[in-house]
Amino acid sequence: GMEFLVQQVWGGPKSFADFRFAELNSVAEMVGAASPVIDEKNVDVGSPFVMARIDSIEMATEVAKRCVMIKNIHEVWGNGDSLEAALKKAKTYVEENKAHVDRFMHNETFAVRVNGFGHTYSVQEQRKVMEPFLQLGWTAKVNLKNPKNIFWVFTDHGHQEGHFKTAGNSPSKVWFCRQISEGMRSMGVLPRFSLKTRPFIGPTSTCAELAFLMANQGQVRNGSLVFDPFVGTASLLVASSYFGAFCVGMDRDYCLLHSKVHKPKARQKDLFVNFKYYGLGKPEIVCGDNAFPPWVQREMVDAIICDPPYGVRAGARRTGSRKAHQGKKANDVDIWKYGKKHVPSSIPYPVEDVMADLLDVAAEYLVLGGRLVYLLPTVGDFDSSKLPTHPCLSLIAHSSQALTGGFDRRCITMKKSRKWEPSLKATRRDKSSEPAPCYADVAAHVFRKQPSASTSTKGEERKKQYEKKEDIDPREKREKSSEIYKVNNSEGLPLTNPSKKMRQS
Repeated sequence: GMEFLVQQVWGGPKSFADFRFAELNSVAEMVGAASPVIDEKNVDVGSPFVMARIDSIEMATEVAKRCVMIKNIHEVWGNGDSLEAALKKAKTYVEENKAHVDRFMHNETFAVRVNGFGHTYSVQEQRKVMEPFLQLGWTAKVNLKNPKNIFWVFTDHGHQEGHFKTAGNSPSKVWFCRQISEGMRSMGVLPRFSLKTRPFIGPTSTCAELAFLMANQGQVRNGSLVFDPFVGTASLLVASSYFGAFCVGMDRDYCLLHSKVHKPKARQKDLFVNFKYYGLGKPEIVCGDNAFPPWVQREMVDAIICDPPYGVRAGARRTGSRKAHQGKKANDVDIWKYGKKHVPSSIPYPVEDVMADLLDVAAEYLVLGGRLVYLLPTVGDFDSSKLPTHPCLSLIAHSSQALTGGFDRRCITMKKSRKWEPSLKATRRDKSSEPAPCYADVAAHVFRKQPSASTSTKGEERKKQYEKKEDIDPREKREKSSEIYKVNNSEGLPLTNPSKKMRQS
C-alpha cells in the first residue's frame, strides 16, 4: 500500500481525540483497505499527524470523506526531521516520479501553504519556509484563492504540558505533501445535525459528533440493518440513517415513544420529527424491554449501536414486579384482560445487568462479523480486561472522553467472532465475593464531594447554637428580643411594625 499523511482533529481529554485512531482503522477496513492502516502502538498521541498505509489514492479519498476526526489526507512527496531533509526527499521524489507529478507541477494551478503544530508562523516566516520548495521546477500558474492542487508544508514542533512551546524552536518533523481530500467536517455535516437546531431532543440525546463516530465504529453503510435497544430520542439512529442504514429502535418508555406530553400547552413532537426534518428514512420503533427481547432468534443485525442507561441522567429500570423485588408475594396480571391499557411495572436495573443483557442480545442477533458499539461510563482506574465479556464477542477498540463530575465516557467496540449457541452467555461476576467493576455504580460517585474539615466544624457549631436556642423558654426569648430592640431604638420609634399596621387597616 501507499503511505499517506493524515492530519487529524486534535484536542484535550474532554474532546474526542482518543477516538481518532480507532475510527480510522474501522473506516479503512470498511472500504476494503488492509487493516490496520496504522499501528496505534507506534504513533505519537500528542500530535495530530499520523502516517497511514492505504492501498490507493481513491481508497484514501473515500476514507477521508467518511471520517469525522480527519481534517485532510495527503500524498507525501518528502519528509524528514528538518526542512532541509524534507526538501532533499521532495527533489528525489520529483525526479523519480516525473510521469505522476507532471500535471501537478506544469499543467494545473497550485498553491503552497504552511501549517505548524506547536508554532504560529508569521507571513514572513511562511515565505521563508515555502521558498525552497518553490524551486522544485514549477511552471504551472499560482492560484491562491481557488487552486486545483494544494501543497502543504507541515511542521511538528510538539506539544508540552497543555500549552504550545515558545516560538523559535526548530521542528522535530517536517512533511511536504499534496492534499488529496478533505475530511467529513469540511462537508458541513456536523453543523447541520447539531442538537442546537434539532427539533426534538431529550436530556440524554447524543451529540452529532459522537453519533457519527459510533456509526463509523459500527461500520454502518448503505443497506446495513442497525438496531438501538435503548433508542430514546433516536439521536444515534439519525447518524446511521444518514449513511443509508435501515434502522430499528426499541425503548421501554411508552410516553416518550408515543409523544405523551404532560404540559397542556406543549407542542406534541416525537422522534420521527427529526428524521422528517433531515429528510431521512423513518426507523421502525418498538416499545419493549431489552431485558426481555421480543425478537425471534435470528442472526440478522449488522450493527448494534446504543447508549445504555447508567443512572447519571436517566436511571435504568426494567420490567418486573415491585412486590417480588421487595421479597413479597406478587399477584399475576391477566394482560389479556387489560389489553393495551396495561402498563407493566418496573424495578431498578443494575448497570452490570444492563451490560450483560446487552452482550447476550448482541451475540444472539448480530451477524457473524457484525459490531456492537456502546457507551460505558467508568470511574477511577480503568482496566480493559474488566470490561463486560462474552464468548461470541471480541474487543476491537475502546476510546475515552473525560467528562465533568470525575468520570469518563468510553466507547466500546466489539465484533462478533463466533456463531451463537444457547449455552453461551455473558460473563457475570459473583457479587458476594468478587469486587465491583469501575462501571458498576457510577451515579454514586458522580458529583459527590467529601466534606472538608472546616465545613464539618461549621456544621457542628451551627448544631450547638441551635440546641442552645431550643433550651431557652419562648417567653424569655420574647423578653430578651424586646429589650435588645429598646436598646438599639435610640430614636424612640414605635415597637410595632408600621407595614403590618397598614395591612391590618
